[in-house]
Amino acid sequence: MQQLTLRTKFILITSAVFLIAAVAVSSFFSGVTSRIITAFALQSATSKALHDKNKILSIIDREVALSLKLVDDDLIRAWVAPGQNSAAKKAALQQLESYRRFFRDKSYFIARAADVSYYNADRSMPPEQPRSSRLSRDNSSDSWFFDALRRVDTFEVHLNYDALIRQTKVWINAIIRDSRGDKIGIGGTGIDLTEFLQEIVLTDEPGTAVILIDRRGIIQAHHDKALVERNALEQDSDKRTTIFQLFEQPAEAEQLKKELENLAGQPRRKVAAFPVRINGHQSFAAVSYMPQIGWYTIALVDFSHVMQTATFLPIILASLFSLLAVITVIGYMINRMVLRPLNLLTGAAGQVAEGRYDIALPVLHRDEIGRLTQSFNSMAATVREHTAHLEERVLQRTRELTDANQLLEASQSRIMESLQYARILQAAILPDPQRFDRIFADWSVLYQPCDLVGGDLYWLHESGNGKVLLAVLDCTGHGVPGAFMTMTVNSVLNHIVDTLCADDPGRILQEANRLLQETLRLRQDGESLVDAGLDIGLCCIDLEQQSLTFAGAGISLYYTDEHQVSEIKGDRQRVGYSGSDLQFVYQNHQLTLHSAVACYLTTDGLLDEGGGPKGYGFGTARFRQLLSENRGLDLQRQFTVFAQRMDVWRGTRKQRDDITVLAFRL
Repeated sequence: MQQLTLRTKFILITSAVFLIAAVAVSSFFSGVTSRIITAFALQSATSKALHDKNKILSIIDREVALSLKLVDDDLIRAWVAPGQNSAAKKAALQQLESYRRFFRDKSYFIARAADVSYYNADRSMPPEQPRSSRLSRDNSSDSWFFDALRRVDTFEVHLNYDALIRQTKVWINAIIRDSRGDKIGIGGTGIDLTEFLQEIVLTDEPGTAVILIDRRGIIQAHHDKALVERNALEQDSDKRTTIFQLFEQPAEAEQLKKELENLAGQPRRKVAAFPVRINGHQSFAAVSYMPQIGWYTIALVDFSHVMQTATFLPIILASLFSLLAVITVIGYMINRMVLRPLNLLTGAAGQVAEGRYDIALPVLHRDEIGRLTQSFNSMAATVREHTAHLEERVLQRTRELTDANQLLEASQSRIMESLQYARILQAAILPDPQRFDRIFADWSVLYQPCDLVGGDLYWLHESGNGKVLLAVLDCTGHGVPGAFMTMTVNSVLNHIVDTLCADDPGRILQEANRLLQETLRLRQDGESLVDAGLDIGLCCIDLEQQSLTFAGAGISLYYTDEHQVSEIKGDRQRVGYSGSDLQFVYQNHQLTLHSAVACYLTTDGLLDEGGGPKGYGFGTARFRQLLSENRGLDLQRQFTVFAQRMDVWRGTRKQRDDITVLAFRL
């Protein structure tokens, strides 16, 4: 029975070793094959990019050369030049008809700058009778002409929708110049988009795709024809879809931008290849630059279509079978030389497992088995000794842990008491709500520190001459460090308004910048390890004149009336930091108040609060929309809605920063 048990254990161990070795072999082959597939995919993408580049240039180069010849023709230049000459027009149209027959699309166009007239002829038009129209700067579909005339020096290739012929084409716009070199018009031809996409982009090769972009990354050709046509119809180039918007990882989009710049700046470099993830698939991208037309060709090869790991399956299986044979032979030898002599030792181990720790086996040999027997005897003696003293050691360790836990609880209690006291101290410097009730017809505040204490503060000062200073500020950090900063800033502000100025917010911020840097000693080398400061929005309200003066450092003033939500941006120069300019003059902004105007000051805690399905910050746009939707309510009800909306936006996430929003209405 003992032999059967040992053999069973040996079989299990051998099986485990085989499985581990099999996994290691499989992992090794997987890594090797992955590198092979990666290298092959990159090579495939590179070859395709170069092939497609040559294919595109073979199509466009001829059209570009013929277009440049067209715009250099003396007869055509004579007609395009300023002035009306029917004979010159007739001769030019005859000459253009000869060019049309040689263009790939059997079409041409001429746009004259002198009278902004536009002519277009294709195979459907009678000879020498082109379509014509007038171009207008007010017509967005004609913006291509005025933009190209201003921007292009020789020629350009771009995708655009022509309203006259109601077609989207790849256009070659060549500049027409007079004898003095002045631009007098644009001429050239177009290539039908459907034909161009069919020949260049739409490929029957599985797992491959071709995308053409211009220097700005705007997509000119793509297997999604709807995307290409949408870009052609969109006259505002900033609203067209770019290749960077298709990337899932911002880092990969940045890498592509760098590669585009490198290819354009290094003429000898023909192609750049790298892995990307696009449209949910892992692919390899190869980018090639075509300086003749200013476009890039991007070849995408899907990783899963390049080569399958199953191709290497016979090699993997052969390796595993060889490994199994080697393990079988080794197992047989170990069974004869080791397992049988261990039977006696196994029996003794069973007795130890039953609690007989006083057992000692005779050492019959001086080989490995003998040394193992000696180790077993030593182990049994050690277990016997440890068992005898185990209870005493457990009790001692339990007492030590109990004492440590009590010290930890006491320390935590002292810390919480200190924080609670700090919270009371910070709350004491906040303005009394009764002062707000006395000054404002309607007001409300949302004050939510991230911890028990925080780095946000709202501040109120009455100057006694019918003017009130009101501020919301966000100091560096939150928790205890932020709270210390709020106490310091509160003292600095009170000192300034008591001794220097109480009616000029810009000057108050400038003086606070100077005093805080002196107080924190940020400009003295080695005096401070932390660069601290604050963002602040400060209002001076003249209650008699119903007016407000605002200055801000990193915080804006929002206000609403019966019609809209407006924003007065604060200056970007923060207050109190070591890098803040002591000579900077903060800008004062004036605002007339009446009963329908509500003013709002908020720290970035609300604007940056993460939430929503993707954890993005709440943002200025949502905040302005929130103000617009609720401006008809009184401020107390508005802030109830604000708090509810923030709870919904945050969801189960933890509040990331202190939040302070203050609103008032006279």
